[in-house]
Amino acid sequence: MSGFRKKCLRLLLVCTLALLGLHAELYAQQVTVRGRVVDAKEQPVAGAVVAVQGTSERATTDAKGEFSIAVPNATATLTVTGAGFAPGTVTLNGQSNILVHLTTTSVQLEGLVVVGYGTQKRSDVTGSVASVSSERIAEQPTANFAQAIQGAVAGVNVTTSGGGAEPTLNVMIRGRNSITANTDPLVVIDGIPYNGSISEINQNDIQSIDVLKDASAAAIYGARGSNGVLLLTTRKGTGKPRISYDGYAGAQQVAHLPGLMTGPQFAAFKCQRQMAVTAKAAVDPCGESQIATYLTPSELAVYQAGTWTDWLGEATRTGLQQQHNLSVSGSAGDTRYYLGGSLLDIQGVAQNDEFQRYSLRLNLDQKLHQWITLGTSTQLGLTNRGGIAADLENAFFQNPLTSAYNADGSLTVYPWADDPFFGNPLQGLLVPAEDDSHRVFTSNYAQLDFPFLKGLSYRVNAGLDYANRDQGRYYGRDTRSGLVANGLAITSQSNRSDWTVENIARYNRAFGKHSVDLTTLYSIQQSSLESTGLRGEGFPNDVLTYHQPNVALLLTPSSSVTQWDLLSQMARLNYGYASRYLLTLTARRDGYSGFGANHKYGVFPSMAVGWNVSREGFWPFADRFNTLKLRASYGQNGNQAVSPYRTLAALRELPYIDDALTYAGYVPATLGNPDLRWETTTQLNLGADFGFLNDRVTGSLDFYNSRTHDLLLRRAISPVHGIDNVTENMGRTKNHGMELHLSTINVERDGFGWNSDFNISANRNQIVDLYGNGQSDIVNRWFIGQPISVNYGYRFGGIFQTGDDIAHSAQPTAKPGDVKIVDVNGDGVITPDDRVILGNLEPSYTAGLNNTLRYRGLSFSFMLTTVQGLNRPNPLLDQGNVWADVRRNMPMLNWWSPSNPTNEFPANREGSNPLSVDFFQNASYVRLKDVTLSYTLPGALTGRLGVQSLRLYVNGRNLWTHSDWTGLDPELDNSHQRGVPLERVLVAGINTSF
Repeated sequence: MSGFRKKCLRLLLVCTLALLGLHAELYAQQVTVRGRVVDAKEQPVAGAVVAVQGTSERATTDAKGEFSIAVPNATATLTVTGAGFAPGTVTLNGQSNILVHLTTTSVQLEGLVVVGYGTQKRSDVTGSVASVSSERIAEQPTANFAQAIQGAVAGVNVTTSGGGAEPTLNVMIRGRNSITANTDPLVVIDGIPYNGSISEINQNDIQSIDVLKDASAAAIYGARGSNGVLLLTTRKGTGKPRISYDGYAGAQQVAHLPGLMTGPQFAAFKCQRQMAVTAKAAVDPCGESQIATYLTPSELAVYQAGTWTDWLGEATRTGLQQQHNLSVSGSAGDTRYYLGGSLLDIQGVAQNDEFQRYSLRLNLDQKLHQWITLGTSTQLGLTNRGGIAADLENAFFQNPLTSAYNADGSLTVYPWADDPFFGNPLQGLLVPAEDDSHRVFTSNYAQLDFPFLKGLSYRVNAGLDYANRDQGRYYGRDTRSGLVANGLAITSQSNRSDWTVENIARYNRAFGKHSVDLTTLYSIQQSSLESTGLRGEGFPNDVLTYHQPNVALLLTPSSSVTQWDLLSQMARLNYGYASRYLLTLTARRDGYSGFGANHKYGVFPSMAVGWNVSREGFWPFADRFNTLKLRASYGQNGNQAVSPYRTLAALRELPYIDDALTYAGYVPATLGNPDLRWETTTQLNLGADFGFLNDRVTGSLDFYNSRTHDLLLRRAISPVHGIDNVTENMGRTKNHGMELHLSTINVERDGFGWNSDFNISANRNQIVDLYGNGQSDIVNRWFIGQPISVNYGYRFGGIFQTGDDIAHSAQPTAKPGDVKIVDVNGDGVITPDDRVILGNLEPSYTAGLNNTLRYRGLSFSFMLTTVQGLNRPNPLLDQGNVWADVRRNMPMLNWWSPSNPTNEFPANREGSNPLSVDFFQNASYVRLKDVTLSYTLPGALTGRLGVQSLRLYVNGRNLWTHSDWTGLDPELDNSHQRGVPLERVLVAGINTSF
């Protein structure tokens, strides 16, 4: 066990013992109240939770409905909740023995859900909508809200494809429908679409996250809803003024680094490989006397001095992170307010990898009159990404027999004196750099509730998302890049402006057993982006860094402008009868400026029905299976995959020279296509929401099947016009899957509680057609009848051994130690026809399990996540990375040699894997994603401290992973397997309010 893990465990143990001691001392001072909880028929309610308001004290009723609980004083207020009952509140007023009556309801289905352009009771929702509780969001000390929902929602796959202070997070809902288009879901904050980095959103400002997954739920967003929708609702003020502080600080450590060769191992490896070239055959490892012959002079000096460099060790560090949030919220009369500020500072595990975020939010709702309400939800943000991190990819490959530092302690420009091709992976530490982003995101509304017609309202939403980003960096003569260019300055500036105006009319009314909710929308949105850049080379000195472009010998400017507009109309009708039979009809029409002239508008309809079976009088299982709702939906969504100007013919620059003068010239770059349009996904969803054992077990189960047509692909054409392809709508895919979510109250007794949340989802996609001719595209590895993302190549069949009949094999020119390739078609020769599909790059299923155990103020929770069925090549096992003359490093492998006749890896010899056969590994994993130990102080102590609530906690992330993957991390995609590693994080924090 590593030292870091031991420290984590010791810290958790010390905190637990200290908190238990404090807990025992405090509770010895409590006063006891006894009582009984019954229903409307005076029958005892077992398993009801009794809590003291303003404290963490709670108790659970026994089989007779009785309970006993400690309270700070005789005027305390108790809240009582029970599965299947509406919450109850009791003020003691000196009583020490009380009777509480609860009213029957269906708790699991009564919560409100944000569904886009409004809210609905969960019992009335007919589509597939998942919610992330405000408790989970608040209790996860993460820098990005996507990390908080990872593994928590069935069908939502959140992966960290790249590590770092600002990690690269990918969110995919219900798998992949498109081959080439973006698969990110639409993010909507307080009703306004958000077009930016999700790492710039302050998680502490988020009250709830609702996920629209099926066609019916997402149809209200039309041409942008096929990848699902994330609806983020920020915090609102209510009640008395409340000052809250949430903060944490902690450390990061590299979770895993593959074992690269040390200096001595690299020297022996290089010697063996070079000897094999001379012998024209695989040889046994070199002896000490042979090594010096094959090293360059500088390599030999480092080898003999024993001063070889651990480049990954030099490029990484123990990272630090901290976050502080301070907010004031409350309400006064007809005014609700929330004002919050946040500071996030992360120093990543890569040297000089920095990320700082500052944000300020004001949410204000003012009721001017009984029928007029105004409001704003505004965030100001500043993000600094200024540090140029150490180059981890080059650090992975850098020759260890080189030097990171000069004798005076300064960084070397050329670590390998004999080979100036390689720069120093640490050169970024010497680069003056800025990267600042300023953002204003504001959502504003005015709502009129017409007094002359009950249920009729009109609301106008106006949103603005403005972002400015300034970047500048300078490579001086103390870096390889700057030395080659005699000083190199790179600056850029971008300005993005998105605005949205929505007009929403809504009629929501109940007539006896009938309920009608009609929502109509007319909206317009515009997005524009302007970017400029300047590259300068050849400066007289490095003093003014990138602030001296006027003296550069060579300047290369760049500029771009893009803009698109979206005009939309939408109507949605929700009808319910007796809260049992439900119907939702939706249609949205989108007009997008980026579509072709012949298809500017698209219409996306959907229909959904629901049946609350458990509310029927004939339902025979009400005592055990108290909640059951069946759902079905069918509809269409679009993927707005056409970028601006893509439908137009375009030219590219091609200057030409005439009589020593250069003239501007242009040649065709792309052909226009007025028929380009959105990709359309049609989906059927069948689902059920359920609760039994008095809602101690609740959950949902969904099955879905979708088909996508008009995929955007490039069709090959004759190059007679100088263009060899044109983009068209022509491909088709299908996608189906299953999602299961379960929430259980395992134990609730005598102050001890144990709750679990489990979800599992499986998804399968398949290419149905590509170019309309029934043929696969081998070049792009797209195969009809197969998943969209697959491995394709030659199948590894082992290693040729001494004594094998190689001359009569399918590889007659091979040598002992060479890779053996499976002759798939059995024709006696290895050709491209022997390539086969070698597994799927997307998981067979994903799952998450969160457990929370509570004893009075103590709470312990942990989350396990798993991804199964992944199979992909490990790029670190490719010997081709070291190059023929052995100039780069790699992991130490079990190579074949005459004295080590293994079947795992070929001989350490150039040409032993002539067709570059990939070495695949199982990238499935099980991970302990989150562990949190917290203690909430009881009201008796918080009152004496002058605070309303106080919670202390320690949290660990990515503490343990089980996987057969030997690369950097199985969660990272292959393009990041030689980049910034995933971090193991331990933080301690406090939540308090006044």
